Amino acid sequence: MKVTLIAFTAVTNEVFDRLDSWDADTQSRDALAEYAGRLCYRSYHKPNPDTATNEGYLRNIIRQQHFSVLEHASATFLIEDVSRHLLGELTRHRHTSPSVESLRYCRPRGYAVHPTLADFALEDELESAWKEALARYNRVYDRLIAAGLKKKQAAEAAAQFLPLATTTDLVLTGNMRAWRELIGKRDADGANREIQKLAKLMLAELKQAAPNTFQDFTLEPVR
Repeated sequence: MKVTLIAFTAVTNEVFDRLDSWDADTQSRDALAEYAGRLCYRSYHKPNPDTATNEGYLRNIIRQQHFSVLEHASATFLIEDVSRHLLGELTRHRHTSPSVESLRYCRPRGYAVHPTLADFALEDELESAWKEALARYNRVYDRLIAAGLKKKQAAEAAAQFLPLATTTDLVLTGNMRAWRELIGKRDADGANREIQKLAKLMLAELKQAAPNTFQDFTLEPVR
């Protein structure tokens, strides 16, 4: 599994010009949330010392759960070599936007090993199942091509024989509120361990891109 932050919101000088006394290290994603929140109350002059910094302001936003202002900034990830099972888990987060590698046009490349299978040294069982499934996929694909079907028609039918471990790549975009919700639910002990790993890798990227927006999240080791 590989997670790369490939795009995120940047802001114009209007945001920084409207608000005085900016810390030079303040990230655009954090700044936009404060800008939007202060517009609601015309509080650009920062009357409250507890919320005069971006970190303090967003701490208060998080405490009050005024999460709508976090929806203005977004981040886009390239996610590589995750299972189709994990992809199914991601569909529950409907405020994110995926673009997914197509099994109609792209041949299967490999499989992802679930962390629990690795812990119990069951990779050989998965490899055996993958080889059997791939061989069946190829037999069916070849028969359908020989019968005169187009490649995409043969591939979409043969894909029915592939396991959920089949890897895929995708681009996934969400706003900061959506990422907070996804990570909060998936970087948790009760979540699928594969998506737990994904959430931790995403959080590591987001705590750099928007540290004050994710200041209340603890970055735990990936396992």
